[in-house]
Amino acid sequence: MVVSYLHRYPYIRLVIPWIAGVFCGDRFFNGSPELFWGILAFCFLAGLSIGCYFLGRYSLRWCFGIAILALCFTGGWVGITWQLQHATGYTFPKEETVYRGWVTDTPETKEHTFLCRVLLKEQRDSTAIHSIDDCKAILYLQRDSAAAGLKRGDELWVSARISPPVNGQNFDEFDYARYLMRKGISGTGYVVSGKWMLASSEMLSSGNGNIARKSTLLEVAGSCRDRILSLYRQLGFEGDGLAVLSALTVGDKTELSDSVRESYSVAGASHVLALSGLHIGLLYALLFFILSPVAKRGNAGRCLRAVFLLILLWAFAFFTGLSPSVVRSACMFSIWAVADIFNRQALSLNTLAATAWVMLLCNPVWLFDVGFQLSFLAVASILLTYKPIYRLLPVKSRIGRYFWGLMSVSIAAQLGTAPLVMFYFSRFSTHFLFTNLVVIPLVTIILYSAVVMLLLTPLHWIQNFIAEGVKFLLDALNTFYCCPLKLFEPKN
Repeated sequence: MVVSYLHRYPYIRLVIPWIAGVFCGDRFFNGSPELFWGILAFCFLAGLSIGCYFLGRYSLRWCFGIAILALCFTGGWVGITWQLQHATGYTFPKEETVYRGWVTDTPETKEHTFLCRVLLKEQRDSTAIHSIDDCKAILYLQRDSAAAGLKRGDELWVSARISPPVNGQNFDEFDYARYLMRKGISGTGYVVSGKWMLASSEMLSSGNGNIARKSTLLEVAGSCRDRILSLYRQLGFEGDGLAVLSALTVGDKTELSDSVRESYSVAGASHVLALSGLHIGLLYALLFFILSPVAKRGNAGRCLRAVFLLILLWAFAFFTGLSPSVVRSACMFSIWAVADIFNRQALSLNTLAATAWVMLLCNPVWLFDVGFQLSFLAVASILLTYKPIYRLLPVKSRIGRYFWGLMSVSIAAQLGTAPLVMFYFSRFSTHFLFTNLVVIPLVTIILYSAVVMLLLTPLHWIQNFIAEGVKFLLDALNTFYCCPLKLFEPKN
């Protein structure tokens, strides 16, 4: 039975060994130069797989299967090893040194510092300026009026002692160093006031000549997100309403207060504040419905619809800043849109496994992202358990079927994600059914209204009218989540 099941879903046979390879590669990574041997093994297994395929002997078909499994396992191992070695490839001086770099994201305000993610490009010592090959670091700048004015894209000279991330002495605490390494962060450092300055053109022209720098795709996308946030403020959004709208539509959670985060967490709706599968799925459903007449023109129509879906989905992802969660969700729905061209079942375990495999092929580190794990577990659980749950209660009325279908989806998703939520967060909301009955329709209306509001920027009076409606919906949403709800939290 298991064998026939795997034959029906061939991508599951690829993604399982790939995941195992990524996990083992991360678990046993120690910074040693083992990448060469991994690539050599990968090439050998690729040749062996090709040889077994063209051998053509039915009795030896198992050899091809084993070779493919080993190839996928090795591919996952090589992929994660290459990424981790890139993050640990630069050796920082032990003493305080001067660096030049760019702020790659909006600085985060902490209690006593500003957290800045920077891309280091140069290191200066008493003799010369040395180039650095795109080394990412986190710098904690002491809070003052100058640091408060920093923004994405600013170029800095800093004098600091940057060192690789390290953990504390407790063996059971969160592995923060490994977490940063998976994010590609090579080092962290603290910068006191007066030990940094904005780079000027005169300073850049010394040493290495005039240095021209073009904005990266992520920086351009981030600038687009900042413009959308600025437009929200111009339309009168503020406080918790602005914070929730920013999280819903562009994935910016910097304005969210601790009380709002806690309220949504207690209600079992933290996923609402993370721009990811739910929001991209709602947008995909709307676009799929609008473009349905196009698909009635046969294969050419389905191809045209898929092209429009891909363009619009990735345009939305771009204008919201290309955050990792949005990119993951856009990849997932892009593969489903392409599957529809070939008249395949877009939403199936096979396409879900294919999506996971392609995404881990591009970025193996995503395997350790909690959002990635929860997204795929939720969808897999819905695919496996939604229909059996829905059939438990026959409902005759149309409205009743809608609400029961919504509850069935919520129950199916929670069945898959509850163990992981308990493991990571040690809490579980007992009100998820009730909240999802309210939140999904309300978030759908808010998201669609916000998109229309942004598209109507040239028509200010209509845009302002829609903005007032969105403010009312946001107030209703925040008021609902401030109601006292219960959590199940196991005691230590």
